[in-house]
Amino acid sequence: MNAGRLLRETDYDGDSLRVMLSPVDPDHINVYPAARALRAFWRPGIKGVTHWKWVFVEPEFMMGDRDRLARLVIHELIHVRQYRDVGYLPFMGRYMFEYLKGRLRGKEPRQAYLDIGAEVEARRLTAEIVAAR
Repeated sequence: MNAGRLLRETDYDGDSLRVMLSPVDPDHINVYPAARALRAFWRPGIKGVTHWKWVFVEPEFMMGDRDRLARLVIHELIHVRQYRDVGYLPFMGRYMFEYLKGRLRGKEPRQAYLDIGAEVEARRLTAEIVAAR
């Protein structure tokens, strides 16, 4: 599934989204159903994961509500832009460091994940796009 096409179909493909994601072009990003082997590493509740410029989504979630899927894809596209901004290894290193730091400070896994800077930014920007729609 093409991310740009999904965003147009759900009326999320506006100028503010394009500016926020620049230079990432949603029309050049595909969303793939995540294979069972990949999902075996996901914590419960995870619906999508981005690795560099590849977005993987739980297959059943891809078949569900298109608006919810579009919001998830926006969140994941922000991660594509974050990867591009700093590079794959620096992004992954910072992401894992922040998660482990949270866990070492006694945070539960879910809270440590929610407090990762990249996740905070992706949730905030996604909320802005949804509100502007």
